[in-house]
Parts: sequence; C-alpha cells; structure tokens
Amino acid sequence: MPAYRHILIPTDFSETAECALHTAAELARQNAADLHLLHIVAPQLYYTEMPEIMLPPMVDLTDQMKLAAEERLQKAVGLLGKDIRIHHHVREAFTRSADAIVAAAEELAIELIVIGSHGHSGLMHVLLGSTAERVVHEATCDVLVVKHKNSA
Repeated sequence: MPAYRHILIPTDFSETAECALHTAAELARQNAADLHLLHIVAPQLYYTEMPEIMLPPMVDLTDQMKLAAEERLQKAVGLLGKDIRIHHHVREAFTRSADAIVAAAEELAIELIVIGSHGHSGLMHVLLGSTAERVVHEATCDVLVVKHKNSA
C-alpha cells in the first residue's frame, strides 16, 4: 500500500462522515500523514417579503453557516487527539459538492480522499446520484469510501 502523506476527509457532519473521519484518522496515524478536514457550504440566500420588519429583500446566511462549520470542525479536531497534524477547511461552493471536493484535493496535493457513503438506493440514487460516487470517478488521487456501520 502506498504511503499517504496528505489525506482529505470531506464531511457533512453526518454519522457516515463520522465513521469515515475515524478511518481517516487511523490512516493518518499509520502513515504519519497530515489530515485535512473539509466542509463545503453552499451559498444560502433567502428572499423575504416582510417590509414591516425592515429586513432587506435578500438575507445571506452563508457567513453564519461557515462560522458554524468552523466551530464543528474545531470540535472534531479536539476529539481526534493531538497525535495527528490536522488542518480544517471550509469552502463555499456554487457547484456540486463532488466538484468542490475534487478541486480542494488537487489544490492541497491530496493523495487519498476518505469519504463516507450515504447509501442512496433505488430511485433516489438514480435521481440524485452520490457525492462519493462522483468523487471516485472524478478524483485524480486514490479514494476510499467508508460505509456507516449500520448501513446495509
């Protein structure tokens, strides 16, 4: 198995992503690798029609979402221990999450992406596809897909 020095773990803070995070952390320990945690924030614009409360016609919640993601990533870093070099990144993306993950991996010279599988099945998979599946097909580095312990 190749020695991975830079491992990326994209997270949406789901249980499946948490399983992938622990797998990535163990691989980082085994390889003395840097672990990069990544959360993608889609711009969140809300239009309001309540002039009586003097809100602007459009409210942008993206910055608040980025701050909340930063806090959650910091908490995850604290839980993983001090024996791993951990970097965390919050990116705003106007594209699919998979595209943003692949772009971040290339920018950060990542050698392995560890990503959780959400296990879409049937019609949902046909309609929506899977971020993990897209990352597997589009990434230029190795990708490890981790299933949630309770998923079938």
